[in-house]
Amino acid sequence: MYLYPMVQWSRPLATLAPRLLERLQPLELAELPTPVEQLPRLAGPGAAELWIKRDDLSSPLYGGNKVRKLELLLAAARRRGTGRVLTMGARGSNHLLATVLHARSLGLAATGVIFPQPPTEHVERNLAADRGAGAELVEVGSKYLLAAGLMRALLRCRRREGSWPYLIPGGGSNPLGALGFVNAGLELAAQVRAGLLPEPAAVYLAFGTGGTAAGLALGLELAGLATRVVAVRVIDRLLANRRRLLALLRATRRLLRSGGDELPRPRRPGANLEIEHRFFGDGYGRATKAGRRAVELFAGAGIILEDTYTGKAAAALLEAAGRKTGPLLYWHTLSGADISSWVEKGRQDD
Repeated sequence: MYLYPMVQWSRPLATLAPRLLERLQPLELAELPTPVEQLPRLAGPGAAELWIKRDDLSSPLYGGNKVRKLELLLAAARRRGTGRVLTMGARGSNHLLATVLHARSLGLAATGVIFPQPPTEHVERNLAADRGAGAELVEVGSKYLLAAGLMRALLRCRRREGSWPYLIPGGGSNPLGALGFVNAGLELAAQVRAGLLPEPAAVYLAFGTGGTAAGLALGLELAGLATRVVAVRVIDRLLANRRRLLALLRATRRLLRSGGDELPRPRRPGANLEIEHRFFGDGYGRATKAGRRAVELFAGAGIILEDTYTGKAAAALLEAAGRKTGPLLYWHTLSGADISSWVEKGRQDD
């Protein structure tokens, strides 16, 4: 079991907003900064220069983008003194598995309310790993029944344990979680200034619940980079749209200013943020032809993607690279950690 003591947060955001971070007392769950690497010209000869931000390497326990948010969210759960966290997601949710494993490393139990998604090997492995790590799973028949399922789970935890669990939103995407990606934007800017990569014209990433895109756009702006954030929508437009994304960005900015730190004056909120809708396909969790091609091309470069999130974001990146607008950065949000022991245990226990 991993155990993380409270430590002085050594992230760039702690230098920018020390008063706020002293109040929030985040954990250091991730191994940061994650590397940046140049990719081969996957879109063909003459295409834009491509780079990758390797958040797949952010934690040997479970990496990807979620652990950045959990550094703040699980710290809040510990400050609350609760013994359990409650969150939600699809059956194969990466966020749920990240929460389960990192909560477990801190001695916290985890409950997840899950809704159906198209079955794939990735989905079934994540679900088995959740079970293997001891998660309590509450299944509902549709994403539209999540609210009712969450209420039942909250009340059940209260009756059984005598206290309320700490509620973490889907994807870890609230202003507190998004601060983890404000820090990520500052981290990337530091790597640009250190000469590890050229300043990207744009960063491409998957857009689900929005905390990654909103936080990164704010962080890049605070760092003074002109880089655009292109959020490639991978869930229904009702949940992933510009209005909701800007509302999260503004709320994150308010939280950032609540500590009384002297911060750079930002431009118009979201001016560096674009949403790409064309790569969603037929629905959440459903593979697309362009996404599958991206998965294959990246696999040839040693980078593992999947169909629901990263394949679609990479497909948008490759199309843009073919237009020779660059350099472009792909932010890799899928964990590269080995979860096979958790999968095996979950399948044995099932």
